[in-house]
Amino acid sequence: MKKKILVIGNYTDAIYHGLAGVDERLTSILSDYELICTDDTSKLLTLKEDQISGIISYLDIWKSKLRDDEANAFEHFVANGGGALLLHNGISIQSQDRLLTLAGAKFLGHPHHEVIRFEPSAHPITEGCKSFSLDEEPYQFELVPDNKEMILTYWYKDKQYPAGWCKTSGSGRLIYLCPGHTPEIFDCPQYQQLIRQSMDWTLGN
Repeated sequence: MKKKILVIGNYTDAIYHGLAGVDERLTSILSDYELICTDDTSKLLTLKEDQISGIISYLDIWKSKLRDDEANAFEHFVANGGGALLLHNGISIQSQDRLLTLAGAKFLGHPHHEVIRFEPSAHPITEGCKSFSLDEEPYQFELVPDNKEMILTYWYKDKQYPAGWCKTSGSGRLIYLCPGHTPEIFDCPQYQQLIRQSMDWTLGN
């Protein structure tokens, strides 16, 4: 039986990045799992009864936030052994302090998108992964001090920036990956490999 992953995003009210198109690509990339794609954030309250093993956040909630009970459920899910993968705007869960701490960084902004070179760092998660270039938004962050390890960086104007990290929280695992501002970004084979290996790691596979 395939492990279930809850993919949460915005189908109708996204400010910048909707889930439509991304959902289909993630379902294909992560075909070893059963993906449940939804914009119903109340699904976070039924993770246990729905037998969810992991969460992918592609939420676009820069000007809103999860309900307190949903944020609490998200945090406790990871702390109790669940896996979480935040993709690009999925880090917008940061508006609540508990989820900012969980995500590991505060989003500061980004210059206009351009072709960016992403370089995997040496780590078991990135084994066999190669560098890749994407027309992408170079997100910039203020990192929260915690146990994170960098697994992806990018260069912008001769300076290196964090673009992906892994960390533990309680008995669970979380990864953030910066690329993903359009559905087409997920067509990059090298990025697909990194997503697969990241999801495997968050679920302890």
